[in-house]
Amino acid sequence: MTDLTGTSFEFPGEYYEIMRKDFRNLDAETEFLASLLPEAGTVLDLGCGTGSNLRALRERGHRGTGVDQSAAFLEYARAAGDEGISYVEARAEEHRTDERYDLVYSLFMTLNYLERAQLPAVLRSVRELLNPGGQVVLEFGHLLNFVDSFQPNSVGHHRRDGVLITRLARQFINAHAANWRNEETLLVRTADGTVAMYDNFFDQAVLTGPEVRELLAAAGLTITAEYGGFRKEPAPFHGRGPLVIVATATPADTASHTGSDTASDTAQQEENQA
Repeated sequence: MTDLTGTSFEFPGEYYEIMRKDFRNLDAETEFLASLLPEAGTVLDLGCGTGSNLRALRERGHRGTGVDQSAAFLEYARAAGDEGISYVEARAEEHRTDERYDLVYSLFMTLNYLERAQLPAVLRSVRELLNPGGQVVLEFGHLLNFVDSFQPNSVGHHRRDGVLITRLARQFINAHAANWRNEETLLVRTADGTVAMYDNFFDQAVLTGPEVRELLAAAGLTITAEYGGFRKEPAPFHGRGPLVIVATATPADTASHTGSDTASDTAQQEENQA
């Protein structure tokens, strides 16, 4: 069965920036990411949106590349300008490069936008994009995160610099595909009184914590830390909230040994069953 998934984020980047400030703590994210980088490090942001994280890291002396599928968001990011940052219009699963990075990160549950079948290849690619000693930061939405935040219908207001954004959202879950859809209508009133309307939707795969850990291990990534947020607070025992994972490339000899152990265990199980 084909997964009916997709995303649409084609509305002006300045409006996303306004909403992002209400949802996210850029200072905490920047401090977290910068703590994992060497001096003048290189970063790859998968799902960079309007480039907020990249610009903040650039102010600390790091260089980076941002990848996003939204032409409107990247137009805003490029207009914000910085010679130490480059942008690529592509989905995470389509991006190819010969560059290597000290840090590869994907925030705001971006990887949940991918179909399950695409995740193993994307995570293997992430591993291959790392410099020796490089690190990965992935922020996933997981099952209890979705359950806890589920609202069939919601209305939100975002205000900044004379702009009012009213967000009308509808959420529903396809239980058979473990897919969560969010459909939004954005009503925007600018400072001069002009009103515009934008449609926006996105699908996200509803993953579990164990599923994410297994995907990372299979891709050759070793988890070094898990947090419940970017202030490095512990992931709560009840499992709610996002899961922020830090990982590194599994050494080749360890990965090979683990694979041999798995094969040996499988052979032993087959022998016992016989």
